[in-house]
Amino acid sequence: MLLKIIFSVAGLAGVVAIFYVSWFWRALIIPMVILLMADVVVGLFKKS
Repeated sequence: MLLKIIFSVAGLAGVVAIFYVSWFWRALIIPMVILLMADVVVGLFKKS
């Protein structure tokens, strides 16, 4: 569980870093973060 959270945070940081490099993709940072966080929350509540 802790490992999953660590990888999620690292993935989020990577997505933000990649999209922040290009000015065109900066507008997509917020929707991508929302989708990633929604996926993580759903994954935490789902029994694996």
